Amino acid sequence: MTVSPVRHRSRFAAAVMGAATLLTAVSAEAQLKLQRPTPEIIGPEKPPPALEIVKPAPPESEKLPGDTTVAPRPLEENGIVVNRLAALDPDANGLISEDQGGLPLGLWQGTEWGTVRTLMPRMPAGNASTAIRDIARRLLVSRAAVPAGKPVDASLVALRVDRLLAMGAVGDAVALLKLAPVERRDENLERTRIEALLFNNDNSGACVAVRNAANKYTSFYWMQAQAYCFALSGDHARASVIADLLDERVTEIEPVFFAAIDALTGTPAGDVPGLKSPKALHLSMMRAASLKIPAGMGGDSVAATLRVVALSPNADLETRLVAADRAHRMGALSGDVLVQLYVGIPFTVEELKAPISAAEAEWTPRTRALLLRSAAAQPVPLAKAEILHEAWKIGGERDGYAEIAAASLPLAQSIAPAQELIWFAGDIARVLFARGQVESALDWYEIAAADRSLSGEARVIENTLWPLAILADPDAVVGGGMVRLPEWATALQADDPENGPRRSQALFALLDGLGKPLPPEMWRRMIEVPFTESGARLNAAWRRGLARAVEAGLIGEALLLIVVGAAESQGGRLSFVDAVTAVDALRRLGLEPEARQLAVEAAIAAGL
Repeated sequence: MTVSPVRHRSRFAAAVMGAATLLTAVSAEAQLKLQRPTPEIIGPEKPPPALEIVKPAPPESEKLPGDTTVAPRPLEENGIVVNRLAALDPDANGLISEDQGGLPLGLWQGTEWGTVRTLMPRMPAGNASTAIRDIARRLLVSRAAVPAGKPVDASLVALRVDRLLAMGAVGDAVALLKLAPVERRDENLERTRIEALLFNNDNSGACVAVRNAANKYTSFYWMQAQAYCFALSGDHARASVIADLLDERVTEIEPVFFAAIDALTGTPAGDVPGLKSPKALHLSMMRAASLKIPAGMGGDSVAATLRVVALSPNADLETRLVAADRAHRMGALSGDVLVQLYVGIPFTVEELKAPISAAEAEWTPRTRALLLRSAAAQPVPLAKAEILHEAWKIGGERDGYAEIAAASLPLAQSIAPAQELIWFAGDIARVLFARGQVESALDWYEIAAADRSLSGEARVIENTLWPLAILADPDAVVGGGMVRLPEWATALQADDPENGPRRSQALFALLDGLGKPLPPEMWRRMIEVPFTESGARLNAAWRRGLARAVEAGLIGEALLLIVVGAAESQGGRLSFVDAVTAVDALRRLGLEPEARQLAVEAAIAAGL
């Protein structure tokens, strides 16, 4: 990168002011080690409390074969019950235990460290599947004994935090990092911690961490972080000198770093350069320097980056809306935050009077926001339902149903089931089923089921929702239970001779995966359907690996394979055949709620 004369002169003048203290800290041969920021700007950091070690040996009933951990026990801290895992390896710590919704303590029992180290970095950086996201998060935040063969100096926490950050689960990442003892923090973990704080827009906390760690590390990342913190604290002299030194290695530095330092230190930044692979550090610098985020950042970025862009005042509205839609679908942005963003968008009086017409004329993130804002403003449930019904209809016609359905979930949850909204029950129940809101979806199903014998409309809606209801709760007597299956299949194939047989086969396969055996005659009816599947299947290594993990009871390994398989499938979603395999695996591992949710999602994707 060529530095302009103006920039050189500006930096030189600033550098002279602080040269006496700075030059003693810079070695001619080292890359750079700078003095720490002044205490009044950045205060000292308090190390997290030491991990409690339970000294008495635990009873054998609490131990896992070959395990060095003991079961978590509650501790009283200021009147709050806290569960903390006492372990020889702090990597076993997590945010939740099994009785708090986490996975079993023996999650990694029997799985080799090499397998985890290979597969975990391939976990998806956000996924549209609610079931897959839930499994992935619990896999990363649950307390569990470490995998067999993990070296003492290897960090499972670092792997877990890296994936949480990529998924946009910034709060979980920061909380998990706090459990890592200070003495176990290597450069990679320290750097990950700073990225997590910056993703969370905590510049002050990040600069404290930079101050405490930068004297130990000399890579380009730490130099950039120091320069940023100096600039934030008003020490422009040292910030400029670091930038000038890094200018000699410009090809190895994200160009936006120099533009941000120029802007923060009072030098005209000029045009904002394109972003190659920005980190949280660079996104934070852009925000602090009021540099505009490029429009492309709202597209195919990872979930954490999308979350930052959606919340950035230095991005234009269209870019923020695109990023917010995608971040919400990936679970990186809550529905409440998304609705708040929509409410703050300025619309014309004409647009607010006719939101449906505006969306029909042009289907964009802005018009989707207009529809949802209009629905949110309706005090009467009927009016709100009518707008949502039209929004989902337009979305389906414009190949944008998934986007509008996901974004409208908070509004859908705000509408209570009512008999006068029977016409709306099918639409809203499918949205709720798809996003894992099973109880609410079943409440709407019951509205239709109650009127089945009285209304043709209710009968059609109930018959359409019944497959999803039976998959969501196959042990309940929903709509007559499993005995109704032959009647349902016959009616479906009579109503839809072209697609009915395939849809019936899809339901049969998913029920079989959930361990609900079907009468042999039901399967015999299916031999008339061609034995072909749409969508590319995962390879034999995945199927064999999953089968082996399930057979051996390797819960963590099996879940890793399912989550990674979803990430590496076409479109980021398991093919139907692979989804059935995953449903069966989850059920065999004792994770039946997860199996049912994945089955419901697969059924919806298959057209049920």
